[in-house]
Amino acid sequence: MSRQADPYVVLGVPRDADAETIKSAYRRQAMQYHPDRNPGDAAAEEKFKELSEAYALLRDPQERARFDRYGRQSPQQRGPTAAGPMSSAGVDWRTVFTEADIPIDWSRHAGVPTTGSAVFDVLFGMMTGFMRRSGLLPGETREVPLSLTLGEAFKGASKRLTVPGPSVCAVCGGTGRARSSQTAAGSSPGPFEVATTTIGSCYACRGQGVRRGTSAVDVRVPARSTNGGKLRLKGLGGPGNPPGDLIAKLTIRLPGTAAVVAGGEVRDTLEVAPWLASSGGSTDYEGVSVKVPPRTSSGKEIRVPGAGLGGKDLVLKVRIDLLGGITRSIGNWLRKLVPGGQGA
Repeated sequence: MSRQADPYVVLGVPRDADAETIKSAYRRQAMQYHPDRNPGDAAAEEKFKELSEAYALLRDPQERARFDRYGRQSPQQRGPTAAGPMSSAGVDWRTVFTEADIPIDWSRHAGVPTTGSAVFDVLFGMMTGFMRRSGLLPGETREVPLSLTLGEAFKGASKRLTVPGPSVCAVCGGTGRARSSQTAAGSSPGPFEVATTTIGSCYACRGQGVRRGTSAVDVRVPARSTNGGKLRLKGLGGPGNPPGDLIAKLTIRLPGTAAVVAGGEVRDTLEVAPWLASSGGSTDYEGVSVKVPPRTSSGKEIRVPGAGLGGKDLVLKVRIDLLGGITRSIGNWLRKLVPGGQGA
């Protein structure tokens, strides 16, 4: 609802109306403009939100008295960035609906309100998404899978999550305003936070603060992450008031030849070319850098501390790949014979 809206006018009640009159007016009109009774009618949805916000203000004696005295803005609300008196921020909507004589069981159906009446259950269950988008309910916590290689989990990595909509816009953090990534001198943003400067409307959500379709969220996976671990990105889940969190559940991929033993120790075979086994050097195993000592023989075990699962070790049994090494050598030699060719 806009700042200029008068809650008495919105509900159609006189300024000296008692609490019961205000409640009755709200209930009657809220059901009239119910989004599910007016499918696809954006004006009806907005009217429902306005009615709910108006009732939320007038049902509170202190807020009502403050509005009656100061009008559209109380002294505490003055300033260019203050929320208007009709803002839904901080409203306990459980109390609002209960005092409107609609008993709601918030413990069932993952936060979808139920009323004990089949008709109201259907209506409120179907409209929960609208209520969350409109800021009348807390946003849902979303959980999405994030697959990692062993090396990414061991060393840390920057990954991109695919998040189904609707979700809070990760670009603007749900504000609908564009922001820069400049950090003020002497300060540093916390995990998954960016210091911001408003410079206009957000290009990603077109100023709405919500992404309707599938969106991408970049996340930094810390080193030594564990299989089944979770990363929480506060405020980037489902839209609502407050917005829900986004949780990335980590799954570490292992080759089919690998075996997990001793509560997280990973064992596998490491194919090593003959010259690498002879002279020593580094090679790669699933993104983990493995140092091969000089004069390494087949059957030798190389241990990489902490590179397994849950902080356990990665243990690799060397197998000298004679045929593969020869094949690669011949390939390199042939490439050197071709103009412009390069050896590996």
